[in-house]
Amino acid sequence: MRRWCAFIAAVVFASWVLVSPGFAQQSSTEPMWGVNGHPFNSYPGVSFTEQLDAVKGLGLRSYRVNISTLDEADKMATLVSLAKERGIGILPVVTPLFDLDLESTAALYDKSFQLANALVARFKPDIRVWELGNEMENYAIITACEMQDDGIQYNCGWGPAAGTEPSHYFTPRWQKVSAVLRGLSDGASAADPAVRKAMGTAGWGHLGAFKRMRDDGVRWDISVWHHYEGDPEPAFRFLLAFDKPIWVTEFNNSGGSLDGQQRQAEGLEKMMVLLRRYAPKYRIEAAHIYELFDEPYWAPGYESVMGLIELQKKKDDGWSPGKPKAAHAVVLKETSGEGGGLAAGNGAQVAAVEGASEIDYSGKCNPDTSDKAETKVANQVVYSYCLALGRLPAPQEQWQSTLEIKQGQSAFSVFESLLRSREFSAVNLDTGLNDGDVVSRLYRLLLRREADGQGLNGYVSQLASKTLSRLDLALALSQSGEFRERHPLLFSVQQVQ
Repeated sequence: MRRWCAFIAAVVFASWVLVSPGFAQQSSTEPMWGVNGHPFNSYPGVSFTEQLDAVKGLGLRSYRVNISTLDEADKMATLVSLAKERGIGILPVVTPLFDLDLESTAALYDKSFQLANALVARFKPDIRVWELGNEMENYAIITACEMQDDGIQYNCGWGPAAGTEPSHYFTPRWQKVSAVLRGLSDGASAADPAVRKAMGTAGWGHLGAFKRMRDDGVRWDISVWHHYEGDPEPAFRFLLAFDKPIWVTEFNNSGGSLDGQQRQAEGLEKMMVLLRRYAPKYRIEAAHIYELFDEPYWAPGYESVMGLIELQKKKDDGWSPGKPKAAHAVVLKETSGEGGGLAAGNGAQVAAVEGASEIDYSGKCNPDTSDKAETKVANQVVYSYCLALGRLPAPQEQWQSTLEIKQGQSAFSVFESLLRSREFSAVNLDTGLNDGDVVSRLYRLLLRREADGQGLNGYVSQLASKTLSRLDLALALSQSGEFRERHPLLFSVQQVQ
């Protein structure tokens, strides 16, 4: 039954892209690539024409832009007209500027209904997909000392909840979010019953919000997800259960180019490879990079370096497009069809490691110099990510893993789950290296030494004969006595703080 529903959805989407500007001739296995921008309230001095020409030059077919008030509708009409001339579609994301603390739920619903209804009605001939709300569930995440619906007080010593369950949202604030989302959805449908409504969350594991949206009667047609780190497949698998296509409306390397342009380029390429790979399986119709230009006026924060193109200060006032960044070339390669992805060996280059010290930890993460004496759960999680993935965990990743340990899992089981992740495989197993190189790499990574002759030859033989997979080898090494001796922190008694 699901296969038939997926087929019908694909036919409907194919019909839609044929009549929508910028979306013609879309491959059924290739997501529609797009990019985010802020033409109405950012990039001062950069014209709509310059922005759209940059989008077209990247081979992208959709420009996601935020609109908050009806006062911006005339500007959007100009943008839509210019985009149509270039074969680019506009994906508006409605971001209301309401005071959620002070407004009543009834007022929020009414204002949201009116805003979406007016916008969708005005652009009905030209815009067939609207994203309604942007990361609004963040407002409702439960935090220290707040009361949960089950009558239990949320721990005063904890940070914000992970958002993975409906109970991770503080109901008084969630009711405000729900009122806005229902108003936007209902208002859009009232203006155009055939419009497609894209709605979702900020990613970062905020899956519980989708369940609350469904239970509150929020109606949407496309599930929205944002992704900046790690493997998105668990989230896609969860979202597929709602039987709706998925649009990833924000993705990039976490932190953009804070750690250097090459790091951003490699991270972005890996994500594009994964999204292309997952598109047919999880009905991923579109993916939008965040964002088109750097915003240096937000320095030193990451928002200043998320772009594909630099902005340079004009002599008089404002800004103008600057140099393309390294990530710009990656996008050009992927959209031109020259990219092959990591599985084909044509994606981000992962050099054969000559020694453990040559693994790139970006100066922030090296298991050989980590503090192994601190046995708090948070430190065990950091060590696990550093050892398995060569990077520090994002706060939400750390928090989710910490919760898993607090709920009874061992630190080693968290580490083992990272070995099973797509991210680990993409970097260490599916890299185009031969079996001998993979064995050597895993020894250096997990046991922090060179593979001896017997171990190297034996494992290479098993890999060649298919009696052992590369993942099985990684798991076997991690379960060895030598691994336990070299990484005692992963087996220490956890200090639950």
